[in-house]
Order: sequence, then C-alpha cells, then structure tokens
Amino acid sequence: MDISTLVPLPVRISPELCKPYGVGVAARADLGLLVISSFDKLQVFALPDDIVARCHVQSELAHVRTLGGVAPMEFQFSFFSGFMAFTDGCDEAEAEAEATTALLLVTDGGCRGAVHVIDVVRGTHVGFVAAPGTIAYPQGVATRQSLAAVSSLNSVRVFECICGEECTWTAVREIAVDAVGLRFTADGLRLVMANGLGVSIFCAKDGAFLRDIALVPDAEVYPMDVEECGSEWIMCHSAGLVKVADASITDTMAIWRGYKCSALAVVPVLGLLVVRHDTGVHVLATPDAVAMAAMSSCKVAWMAAVCRAAIARW
Repeated sequence: MDISTLVPLPVRISPELCKPYGVGVAARADLGLLVISSFDKLQVFALPDDIVARCHVQSELAHVRTLGGVAPMEFQFSFFSGFMAFTDGCDEAEAEAEATTALLLVTDGGCRGAVHVIDVVRGTHVGFVAAPGTIAYPQGVATRQSLAAVSSLNSVRVFECICGEECTWTAVREIAVDAVGLRFTADGLRLVMANGLGVSIFCAKDGAFLRDIALVPDAEVYPMDVEECGSEWIMCHSAGLVKVADASITDTMAIWRGYKCSALAVVPVLGLLVVRHDTGVHVLATPDAVAMAAMSSCKVAWMAAVCRAAIARW
C-alpha cells in the first residue's frame, strides 16, 4: 500500500462526535463498523461495503451508537489513551463466533488505568484485560489470536486469553520498552512498536529486541501508531503520515503536514486506510479499490461475459 497514491474519500463524521481526548480508531469490515474514542465515550459508525463507490459524493458516516458514561464503561481517555483493537479469535471456531460479537479492547488512561473488553454489537461491557488500578497509564493495544499487548509507562505487557465459560486474561510477560502504538505481525511471532525513536521489532515470545525498522531523525516528531501493509509498514506521528522500510523512512506526504495523526486502521478487504488525527478522521482508499468501484454494473457484467466466453473456448 503506497501511501503516496492513496485517494482521500469525501466521507466525514460529525465534529460533535469527534472531540479531543481519546486518540484511537478501529474498524471491522465484516461487521461494517468503525469505532473512535472521543472524550469519555466510544462512538460507533457504520462502515458500508460500498464506501469506495461514493468517492465522488460527499457523505457522512451514519452514527450507530454511543458507548460509555455508565459503569463499568466510565472512560477517562487522554491524548495517549483510547487506542483500540478488535480481537480475531483463538481458533477458527472462536473467530467465527467473534464475527457476531466483535470484541473490542480499549485502553483507558484515567487515574485508575484499565484495558476494557467491549462487545460493540450488543453494546455491553464484558470484562477487562487489565482491571482498573492494575496497569499504569495504558496507551496502545494490539491483539493476535489469544494474545494482547498493551503499552504503558516504560513497558509493554503481553496478556494471554484463557477461554472457558468466561474469558480471562493473564499477564505472561513484560517488555521494558517505552512505546505507544503497536501491532503483532501477521504470523503473531513479532511485535512492531512505534516508540520515541521510530519503529522497532521485538520477539513476541520472549520480548527480545530484534531490530529497528526505521528511525525518526526529527526529535520533535513523536511516533504514535503503526500498521502493517503487505511487506511494508505505515507509521503516523505528530507531524503526519509516513511509510517506513528497512533502515529508512520516507518524507511526510505534503497533504498530511499540519495534521497530528494519532492512530491507524487498515481495512484490507475494502482497500482502506483509516487515519485518526487532531481534527477528525480521514478515510483513504487504494487506487485499485477506487478503479473497481468506478466500474458500472454493465461493464462488470460485460467483463464477466468475456471471461466466461474465453474459458469456454479454452
């Protein structure tokens, strides 16, 4: 996903629902949901599967529900909390079950820091990865199968979910590193972290440092989040959005200068990159997704007919 070619879609969310404090964003294409943390609430929006087809029409994402304000969802988000990550299940059966529950992990950086587990579809609180008062100032969060990683003051804690009648989370290791946003690699074996120096990779099993992907040369630029896009990584920071690769970092895109980007969410099924920044949310699409969406139904039918004829002749 080359960020220099991404196309901003003319979709927006209501400014009243995207207030300061709370910097996270998460999306699930299979459920058509996009969630942001805003002030002391979670705001849930519909993410339609034809969103790219609306690339020439200004539209506003439909608001589905507001979560929070009532115990145990009394959030106290800050400029470094409210990060979110959807779980993807421990195995195929559990992943299928989660497609109807959409469990969302949310970091709450209030005076009694916690990591909540929220059933977004039902709008209910179903437990904690880290209960209130057990983790100091949680920031970023990442999940992969049964594991969850949470960054906090000067460390990253890795938790494992034990599934029975009730799912419980147990801390299994701690990595002494200062980071904010983080992601498991697709194979679940490594943790990629956005930290004060740039983007670094650690072993998920034992927390050993492996290597730096990229270093940020500007001390005033603070990395906030990172996302995997194929063989490359995209990082957002306090001065924009960049693509990182081994031992190098590209210049910030001109379109992003001036935005204080805080969180990313990749939606590969739809070809989208969702970016949370200080004034709201941007939804970007790949050129391929835009081109496919621009095709009329007649043209698609014609192409299908040509393909079927070619196969028949072959």
